[in-house]
Amino acid sequence: MLVIKIIPKKNQLCSTVLSVMLMAGLCFAQSAATAESTQPASEAVLYSFIAPPQGANPTSGVIRDSAGNLYGTAVDGGAFNSGVVYKLDKTGKEKVLYSFTGGADGSQPHAGVIRDSTGNLYGTTRFGGTSQMGVVYKLDTTGKETVLYSFTGGADGRAPFAGVVRDPSGNLYGTTDSGGASDFGTVFKVDTAGRETVLYSFTGGADGGNPERAGVVRDSAGNLYGTTFNGGASLVGVVYKLETAGQETVLYSFTGETDGGNPLAGVIRDSVGNLYGTTAGGGASGWGTVYKLNTSGQEMVLYSFTGADDGGQPQAGVIMDSTGNLYGTTEFGGASQLGVVYKVDKTGKETVLHTFTGGADGSLPDYAGVIRDSAGNLYGTTNSGGTPGEGSVYRVSTTGQEKLLYVFPGSTGGNNPASSVIRDSGGNLYGTTLVGGSFAWGVVYKLDVAGHETVLYSFTNGTDGGLPRAGVIRDSAGNLYGTTNEGGTAGRGVLYKVNKNGKETVLHSFTGEADGDYPFTGVIRDPAGNLYGTTSDGGRYYGGQVYKVSANGQMTALYSFTGGADGGYPDAGVIRDSAGNFYGTTDIGGTFNNGVVYKVNAAGQETVLYSFTGGVDGSLASGVIRDSAGNLYGTTDAGGTSGAGVVYKVDMTGHETVLYSFTGGADGGQPLTPVVRDSAGNLYGTTSAGGTSGAGVVYKVDATGHETVLYSFTGGVDGSDPQGVIRDSAGNLYGTTYAGGTKNSGVVFEVKPSP
Repeated sequence: MLVIKIIPKKNQLCSTVLSVMLMAGLCFAQSAATAESTQPASEAVLYSFIAPPQGANPTSGVIRDSAGNLYGTAVDGGAFNSGVVYKLDKTGKEKVLYSFTGGADGSQPHAGVIRDSTGNLYGTTRFGGTSQMGVVYKLDTTGKETVLYSFTGGADGRAPFAGVVRDPSGNLYGTTDSGGASDFGTVFKVDTAGRETVLYSFTGGADGGNPERAGVVRDSAGNLYGTTFNGGASLVGVVYKLETAGQETVLYSFTGETDGGNPLAGVIRDSVGNLYGTTAGGGASGWGTVYKLNTSGQEMVLYSFTGADDGGQPQAGVIMDSTGNLYGTTEFGGASQLGVVYKVDKTGKETVLHTFTGGADGSLPDYAGVIRDSAGNLYGTTNSGGTPGEGSVYRVSTTGQEKLLYVFPGSTGGNNPASSVIRDSGGNLYGTTLVGGSFAWGVVYKLDVAGHETVLYSFTNGTDGGLPRAGVIRDSAGNLYGTTNEGGTAGRGVLYKVNKNGKETVLHSFTGEADGDYPFTGVIRDPAGNLYGTTSDGGRYYGGQVYKVSANGQMTALYSFTGGADGGYPDAGVIRDSAGNFYGTTDIGGTFNNGVVYKVNAAGQETVLYSFTGGVDGSLASGVIRDSAGNLYGTTDAGGTSGAGVVYKVDMTGHETVLYSFTGGADGGQPLTPVVRDSAGNLYGTTSAGGTSGAGVVYKVDATGHETVLYSFTGGVDGSDPQGVIRDSAGNLYGTTYAGGTKNSGVVFEVKPSP
């Protein structure tokens, strides 16, 4: 275990005087809020989560050299949990060729690689680089990485999802999903000297917008061909041609109906100039298509997926054999709804070559298609599944037999906690991690006072749930309760109990219908053992709901949001007063569609206490706490005088007071979690951004609106992106960070305010 103590430097922050405004009959008075210099607070990293060293969760496919070795990328894992480039030899032995650090060299390679005649590899990363907007890189045969271009996020584009192609002179061509003159993405060229040229900047109109993960292909004359996810005549994407002079021609504009819509992948081109690709949506059943576009711009749907055993939502493109058969993968569908490998012949007949089960064979091919060798075998990757579930590299033979060539090994401990911790009377801390564990779908953990982590339960993403975004609560017997965002019988999340011995019981499995789906937040518990929480979606009106689950597992919907004046999408949880009333916030809805603070009484009647305007009063609220007088306190992720969020108070009459408005600078910005309050009325919390290094802060706001930065994260071993705090009787604060730490997988920290 790594333990460090850091004394941050003092930072003088400017004061901001806030005005009083009247709007829509509601008075929200903003106090004179000031930020004070950072106090010398000591931070101790109690535990640094470990990432899978060999890489994890590949989202792109592989390439193959003449000797049969495979090359690819994994988005996560590696020495710094920022992704890897790997090689897999014919015996199934994996070698990490390069581990991204998350700094100037890049981070999260969502795209695969290409290879030149001398063995150098080329690709892109979505993040990292000098501006954290992604890079184009080269990796030589010795494993040395060279950043060929670092995106700035402006007119040059940002965050490339797709990979690159290379011309005979060594120039590279690719796309960015966003950025450019209109922020709808670009087509770019990077020459051998590292100079970038934007060949075309999408407007999001008839010409298309957001190429997503679709790169380009190039013909012998140098023309480029690709797709966009958005834009076009019906705003569901286009197929385009870009001439060498930068003139774009829309070859086909999807309607989103039977012809398909929203292509996520690019196209391939046959010897006579016909283009072939997939759409993730549209088609006869709405589950996507395989299409052909001839040289006259006429589109023909070769196959329309049903979302059943034949697969659904192909997010990867296709390849073609010498007789014109097409091969690809779907993200969903199949007997287990975890994707398939398919073949579509020239007559439009589809054959499912392999159906993923989610077990040892892997699951969710994601955006990764397949390649084919001279014998007809297909090779690809899955984003998850396998054992322990961090993804796999597979081969499917001509007879449809699948063989796992490699399974990415995970760490038995979790990583990347997306919620804070709770603490028992003995000083032990309990929480969850979003991913990691024996099956890579997150864990429930205990951290003792000596800094030793025990994994109490590892989720499988089966009926037991997966991806626990929320933390846990604990009863007097030591049982823990929480929710997962995925998994369960319908894949929509579960409400679970884990006892002291690590046995999990699913108390309710969400269906996505009247009971709601995707519970982002945790639960609270009354003395009778009933549990209460929210779902971010689903319910009677599909706007999310407040629910109750009794001790025997019976679900009751207490209130279903419409998404209108009453609010919608309650991504924050609830609190409960002694009379049985519930209080919380929604992301949208209300008078100004910027969310509300609400009350739901014991009879299920809702009252909107405050509607956010999206201005200086904030928007995107993060839940509330309540004092003995009935005042509510919370934070917003956005809005405020600088657009970086606020700390607010709503009294019993519905008057909002902005206690502090973040600037996004050294004082912090974008508080994504609620606050805690001490007996003197001081509020404590975290921001996900801002601070001296932009990695977030731990702050205190007193009753007069003065903010004090207690600790400013560096983004290094001390952590980055904190997920809220709790406070003990001595005034010490405990929490987690989603990233940072020795492996960039998050930390558990303690902050001791100065005496």
